[in-house]
Amino acid sequence: MWKGPREGKSSILTILDLRDRNYRLAVVNGWLVWLGDTFLNPNIVLSGFAAKLGAPGALIGLLPALLQAGGMIPQAFLAPWVARLPQKIVLYRRVATLRLLGVVLMALSALLFGGSPSLLLLGFLLGLLLNALFTGVSSLPFWEVVAKTTPPERRAALFSARNLVGGLLAFLAGFLVREVLALPLPFPLPYALLFALGALAFGLGWYLFGLTAEPEEPPKEARLDLKAPLKRPEFRRYLRVRLLLGLAGMTEPFYAAYAVRALGKEEELGLYLALYALAFTLSNLLWARMAERGSKGVLQAGALLGLLAPLLALVLPETAFGLVFLLQGAYLAALGLATTTYLLNLAPPEERSASIGLANTLSGLFAFSTVLGGYLADRLGFSALFLLAASFYALALYAGRKLPEEG
Repeated sequence: MWKGPREGKSSILTILDLRDRNYRLAVVNGWLVWLGDTFLNPNIVLSGFAAKLGAPGALIGLLPALLQAGGMIPQAFLAPWVARLPQKIVLYRRVATLRLLGVVLMALSALLFGGSPSLLLLGFLLGLLLNALFTGVSSLPFWEVVAKTTPPERRAALFSARNLVGGLLAFLAGFLVREVLALPLPFPLPYALLFALGALAFGLGWYLFGLTAEPEEPPKEARLDLKAPLKRPEFRRYLRVRLLLGLAGMTEPFYAAYAVRALGKEEELGLYLALYALAFTLSNLLWARMAERGSKGVLQAGALLGLLAPLLALVLPETAFGLVFLLQGAYLAALGLATTTYLLNLAPPEERSASIGLANTLSGLFAFSTVLGGYLADRLGFSALFLLAASFYALALYAGRKLPEEG
């Protein structure tokens, strides 16, 4: 049975101790990326934008799938090349501009093509795809740099620090999103402003992380064996849980679509975004403390809350629908922290690139479950979609019980 590190106690003061330069750059990068993700939140802002544009459910589901899958699927194919680079941060810097160009294209499309829905949608999707594709190129070097510059006992603290303050900033930015969407401007100009703010936050965040002082290591000439992680039973169990969570995620963008189309609550998207960010932020205090005893418990708690969210969406009155987004913020925070730290601690250093690349590529394929979710929502209704997602969260919860403890 695999045993991972559990040493070290975290508090808000230790989590936010930014004296180490590399730690500080990674944390501040996370805060700015949080802001960017708020202005371009795929499950709320982008889904609301597409719903307002009249896009079919499958296309709404495609938006978060492009971002998630584009950021994950290329990793297994890039892993052998990235593993041979003596410094991974160099690749990260080179693709940052291309990622930023994608977001800028989204903003320009919303600014210039409001009178032509087909051109607007085309430019928007191209920008989204460009950003997603090069996110995939930069993700593996990002994780490698974090693993090389952050000791295992500080990794949970690092991501908690990113999420704690970043989530607070996102909570405040949610009210800004609400005000922007309420501006007396024709559609889609408010969204053009949101996309531009996202480009500004992303660009600065990516630039700062690119300043990380990564120690150089000798080039690895040995061929990377992507099958090696699959020979370890603990990795296969982890992968099974990740894939079930990917299928359960088919419902994530459709809480906002349901609010816009079924409840007529488009003006409340900013409030829902703020509630989501608040729950994400505050719950991280709990998840960081739990992660000291191992990420498995955090993953289990996230799967349980994920199971409750679609069930509540079916029974809550529309005046209380914001509770769904509170719950969503809490369980996505748990799952994001747990799946990341568990994988980094699970992978032996010599298999780290292969483990990260393989796990993220396979999980990225299942990100397209949101397209299936959109199809089901159009054909069978939101109720059927929510019930199916709840069943996958239940299966992930059960499968997670078989994961090895971290020590």
